[in-house]
Amino acid sequence: MRLVILLSMALALSSVSQRADAESFYQIPVPADAREFARLDKKLPAVLSFYTHQTESELRDFYLQQLGDPSDEQMQYGRILLYFVVNGKQARVIISSREEWRQVDIMIQN
Repeated sequence: MRLVILLSMALALSSVSQRADAESFYQIPVPADAREFARLDKKLPAVLSFYTHQTESELRDFYLQQLGDPSDEQMQYGRILLYFVVNGKQARVIISSREEWRQVDIMIQN
């Protein structure tokens, strides 16, 4: 009986994890290895923050490939700032390094 319960829980967690990978934040994709640590999305402005092991250049390329050319790109205080317009909303993707991890903050506003 315990084995059946454990297997059911493992299957449920697996499907939740797969669903989370396929989801996006305001139609902005996140990398498969994203480890979310903050989400404020009930109203605008909205913010999603996560860590990933991808490099800064891999993340930059990921967002350029997924969202096209940014309306603006800047480097400030060692962070890459990418600005996009997604479905009529301003989107800012901020990529910074935190030891062996990269932190990504996605901000959406009108």
